[in-house]
Amino acid sequence: MNKEKRDNYNLTGSIHTIAIKSPPVAEIDEEVSQCITANTRKETMTSIINVNKLCGDIFKFSEFETALGTILAGAGIDQYSLSRVDMRFDSYEDEHYKAYAKLNKYLISALAVTYSVKNTYKTVDLFTQQQLSVAIKNSYFECENYDKKAESGGTDLAAARFEVRSKRWSDKDIREEFTHKWFLRWDKAVKNLEQVHKAYNDVLEQIYKCGKHAYPVRFRSLTDFLIQYQDCIFCKAQMIDLLSRFEEVSNPVVRAENHKKRYGIEYFSKKDVLHAVEEIKRATLDFFGE
Repeated sequence: MNKEKRDNYNLTGSIHTIAIKSPPVAEIDEEVSQCITANTRKETMTSIINVNKLCGDIFKFSEFETALGTILAGAGIDQYSLSRVDMRFDSYEDEHYKAYAKLNKYLISALAVTYSVKNTYKTVDLFTQQQLSVAIKNSYFECENYDKKAESGGTDLAAARFEVRSKRWSDKDIREEFTHKWFLRWDKAVKNLEQVHKAYNDVLEQIYKCGKHAYPVRFRSLTDFLIQYQDCIFCKAQMIDLLSRFEEVSNPVVRAENHKKRYGIEYFSKKDVLHAVEEIKRATLDFFGE
């Protein structure tokens, strides 16, 4: 990724929604009803609260706390426990999602291999086949990057969203969770990029070997295959390792260099990854006023 594109990876952080558990309440004031969705089961009310629906988007934690207090008072909730908090990192540039989808997939994949996440998926539009989201989920956290413009039909100011979610709250501190624990997760994840490469290459190797003689034909050649799956190959070293697994490739290094020159596959350096993680951290700290 070139320097200009790397430097244009800019995000704005804020809390999207929280989930709380509380005793049931009789009635919620109309003034805050649009901010809260509640469901009661067995003497426990679970409420999803979006403070941004009170007076507009909130970009500072101190303002979030004030708005949350107003909503809770209006809902008659005076005792509660957190069960989930979602933090969003938005871009308002129309082309951001498409431009950085592969980089964000790389980041999310690093989290997935680092924490052995099994629930990993992406969604595509049924007709256009355009990627709409990439997400991972386990019992403690979730991470998703999605095309917010497509999801909202253009009604939201944000065009792209990178979201992290913490679950199983157990009296965690919101500031501590996102400015410390999530930072540690990212620091650990970026040390495991080689594991990401291996995870993808192990699968790509099987796809190619099983599919190269398939009928109907899925790809006519190794070059076709590499172009088709280029969004799963993140750097030159990974490409060389993948090519070394195929007996028809006599010189993986030369083949990798020629492929890059002829077909323009996008690669990322460790510097690109670290810059993206640092931008997530910067946007987090800006929101929390640190």
